[in-house]
Amino acid sequence: MHASAPAPFDPAADGWKLWPPYGFTALIGPFWTREDNGKRQFGFLAEARHDNRQGIVHGGMLMSFADSAIGMTAWEIAGRRPCVTMQMETQFLNAARGDDFVICEPELVRAAHSVIFMRGMLRTGDKPILAVSGIWKIIQKKA
Repeated sequence: MHASAPAPFDPAADGWKLWPPYGFTALIGPFWTREDNGKRQFGFLAEARHDNRQGIVHGGMLMSFADSAIGMTAWEIAGRRPCVTMQMETQFLNAARGDDFVICEPELVRAAHSVIFMRGMLRTGDKPILAVSGIWKIIQKKA
């Protein structure tokens, strides 16, 4: 008798809600979201299509996910006004692999009149994967 492989993580069964796909995120997602201890989290299940040639999740995928998750949080902080990424710095700390559920926890550093300073940490379980910080510009509507 052979031991069967564990079932892949099911975000919906763990209380995550599907983040409606749109544009670019529809190509690289699906992404998930939930509230945990009053903080909004975002997540995605790493798949083979996210891998680089070394068999780990491509750094561009991690950066795109971080930009999307933190950008969505900046949008909410800005009163749901459009925001664009002005600057984003990343530090790769560990690798993520297929079937890992990668979580981003965005955090507000400071909100000014036209820019929002944010940071976040991507992790799988307790393992930090990517540290990110950046500035998101609030787009003012034309009069």
